[in-house]
Amino acid sequence: MKEYDLIIIGGGITGLSTAIAWLKTHPKENNRVLIVEQHSIVGGCVTTFAREGYRFDTAQIIPDISELLDFFGIETVLKKFDDYYARIYIADPVKKNATIFSVPSLKARFIKYLKQLSPDDSRNIDQFFKFLEEMHHELHYLKTEPNFLNILNILIHCPKIIRLRKKTYDQFLRRFNFKNKILYEVLDLFSSFSGLSAERCSALLTASALNTTLEGSYRPVNGFIQFPQIMRKKIESMGGEIRTQAMVKKIIIENNTATAIELSDGTRYHARYIVTTADTKVSLLRLVGIENLKAADKHYAQKADRVAMSPSSFFIHLGIDEALDLKKLGFDCGYNVLTTGGDTFEKMYRAFDKDELLLSDSLFHCGVVCPSLKTGGKPVISIHVVPASVNGWIDLRERDREQYHKKKQNIADHYIRLVEQYMIPGLQQNIRFIDINTPATFARFLNSPTGSNFDMMPVPSNFGMYRLKMRTPIKNLFLPKFSNGIWPSMQAGIQVVDMITGGAIMSGNSRYSVQKKS
Repeated sequence: MKEYDLIIIGGGITGLSTAIAWLKTHPKENNRVLIVEQHSIVGGCVTTFAREGYRFDTAQIIPDISELLDFFGIETVLKKFDDYYARIYIADPVKKNATIFSVPSLKARFIKYLKQLSPDDSRNIDQFFKFLEEMHHELHYLKTEPNFLNILNILIHCPKIIRLRKKTYDQFLRRFNFKNKILYEVLDLFSSFSGLSAERCSALLTASALNTTLEGSYRPVNGFIQFPQIMRKKIESMGGEIRTQAMVKKIIIENNTATAIELSDGTRYHARYIVTTADTKVSLLRLVGIENLKAADKHYAQKADRVAMSPSSFFIHLGIDEALDLKKLGFDCGYNVLTTGGDTFEKMYRAFDKDELLLSDSLFHCGVVCPSLKTGGKPVISIHVVPASVNGWIDLRERDREQYHKKKQNIADHYIRLVEQYMIPGLQQNIRFIDINTPATFARFLNSPTGSNFDMMPVPSNFGMYRLKMRTPIKNLFLPKFSNGIWPSMQAGIQVVDMITGGAIMSGNSRYSVQKKS
């Protein structure tokens, strides 16, 4: 039976980052690392697929990750969005038109833009960004596992983080009393990246995302799949092993200690430490088992059982005829949001709470991107619709494939029509290819019972200090779930190795930084 120093379940960005961080910080005799991945390729949620000559990415935008790339020792070519970072289309269903708000790249330009939108709010805007800047500085004091003295230090030096820890992003915005409601609409853009409405998303998450995104936003030139491909080569060049098409059946627990994993074919691998990056519910309730968790820590088991998972979604990928001039329409920015504004996104979530999908011509919210204008290739458009419940979709796909295809096509047609009406005239007649991902697609490919796109839901009660702990009550078993996105996933990989090694990389700090890594 083969033994390893570290086994990592899942070959997504978090798993790959964990492997590189371990291999960088351990001598050759202690760096026997194995990644076990269920699919034929690594990458998880971060990948690129090609159909009929069209290339589609499953991820869209990343902030500046140069420090992390330097740490991992990998190089890749990124293209920066120098002009406009995003655009927001506020649709008027009565007039059948939309007002466009273009969000400039870089913070200084964005602040200037907000003041142009609402000169009477100049002071409030300055206070908002001053708060963000000071809060961002406070992040350097945070520890992944703070001791008593660390907690005292955090209480002294992190008043803004303490103040926001239980707040939603909407509650955070409201405290600045902006006079012009348009500012709320524009700033609400950043909650879209969490896949949650501003009324639900953690203020800490969205405020941090706003800060990092405005420093610069990028796309990889050769598709997002280049990240996992480059990371895999790095791991293998350092002596790490990656086994693909291997499904983990369970994590072996002996005397409250994780000692091995067992695959679906019965193969077992032993390790000193096990890191699972699989879906949280699958990792803890299925692979570990709720009874093992309860025996170790009943409160942790209860939280794991209760924790809400993020919703699933629909991803509508379109191959477009080159005759349609998308650049002229301004689609060379990083991200576009089409919405009827106000509390539309929250109303969609209320429908989601009842396992319903809100399909309406008067209330809608979706993301629309055209990455080919930035990175080249045949023109493509991707429409992202969230939230969506998995309930009914898996059963329908297995029971009646014809009806399944008909239902998902009806949903795609609805959103394509809305995008054509408010954003891209002539879209339907220029579609040459269509691929539709449903909640059943995500459930299948991510091995997630809920088809969750972002794992645990980043609500205030499960973010930051309240998040399900990375160090599980099962000895030598770790669950690195920092946040969703490439940057947080890379951070999570470094965090967990730093935790196992007693601070060998970051001295226990919660985030890797060249200026503050010791």
